[in-house]
Amino acid sequence: MNSTTLNDKKAVTLQITRFFNAPPELVFKAWTEPEHFKAWFGAAACEGSQLQSVKMNVRPQGKYRLQTRRPDGEYFTTVGTYIDVKPPERLVFTWQFEKDGSGDEFGEVEPPEMLVTLSFKASGKGTELTLTHENFATAESRGRHEMGWGRCLGELGRFLEKTA
Repeated sequence: MNSTTLNDKKAVTLQITRFFNAPPELVFKAWTEPEHFKAWFGAAACEGSQLQSVKMNVRPQGKYRLQTRRPDGEYFTTVGTYIDVKPPERLVFTWQFEKDGSGDEFGEVEPPEMLVTLSFKASGKGTELTLTHENFATAESRGRHEMGWGRCLGELGRFLEKTA
């Protein structure tokens, strides 16, 4: 086995749980309304990177596209399809990267197709959010995503504190 190839199901899955002092409806909207999403996801971009555009058609089989531009001019664009949309309890979508994300429209994607599941559970006056990201190709990719999702969820928390 190549040291960067993962065959263990647990190794190719990342799960993070966070508590937010906001109702599930608001946390769900933060993930599904472009203006809300831009406010926190854009702030979580790697240093110097800027979220250029957000396209969301939040319905089963609807597509999304998140385009980020790095300081060196390279684009980092994530695309996918919504699989399950059950407000305010569950959101499931595929997660892939475009080979050349610099255009304005959806482009050719790179493997693997990953899956992200968000579960929103009411807990007191807040929400317990569990993010499960599956099907990483390498341990390095899983590690980068763990750091990235950590930044994202931190920014989501700051956004919700101002909004709730």
